[in-house]
Amino acid sequence: MNKLLLLCLLVLAPISMASADLKVAVIDLGKAFDSYYKTKDAEARIKEKEEAAQKDLTDLTTEYENMQEEAKHLYDASHDPTLSPAAQRDKGTALQQKQQDLITLQNKIQETKVEREREIQDEVMRRHKEILDEITKVVDDYSGPQGFDIVVDKSSASASSGLPVILFNSSKLTDITDEIIRQLNLNAPPATAGAPSGAAVPSTAPVRASP
Repeated sequence: MNKLLLLCLLVLAPISMASADLKVAVIDLGKAFDSYYKTKDAEARIKEKEEAAQKDLTDLTTEYENMQEEAKHLYDASHDPTLSPAAQRDKGTALQQKQQDLITLQNKIQETKVEREREIQDEVMRRHKEILDEITKVVDDYSGPQGFDIVVDKSSASASSGLPVILFNSSKLTDITDEIIRQLNLNAPPATAGAPSGAAVPSTAPVRASP
């Protein structure tokens, strides 16, 4: 998951945090994201799409392999000396059509692969954004009444260096991660409430196709 800096209002200004009397909280957005029951639901739906896409491609690949076998038989028949010249020509004509069908099917497999990967990636991005928007709203609704001026995502990393954006935070700062997770999962089904997910909504792995 791309780590986001949530509601970080740390702008360059002549006023330091120490002297501005700001009330700052931190959140582990990665943990909140992974622990949200809707993340688990999204993972399951995306996995279903990936499996369905793989089945479609497997079926098309099996069809392609069977067609290749048929083409081989036609080739052998078109060169079979036990057949009459007319029969050999007929087999040769059928072979040409079969070869064209193979090209058409191969193109279909590649197009299907690209289309399914695009559909899955769109689904990943859509669900990822929806979940982050919901988490952001819960953080916003909670932080305002609590009097926090700034909420910083302590799990964020710099895109350029890979280092954490927050290199140090005092234990005096309020960590609202667990409370946000609790609120996110208030309406979770009993089986998933509060149970951490193994990973965030995954990036799409390429769907395989043999030909």
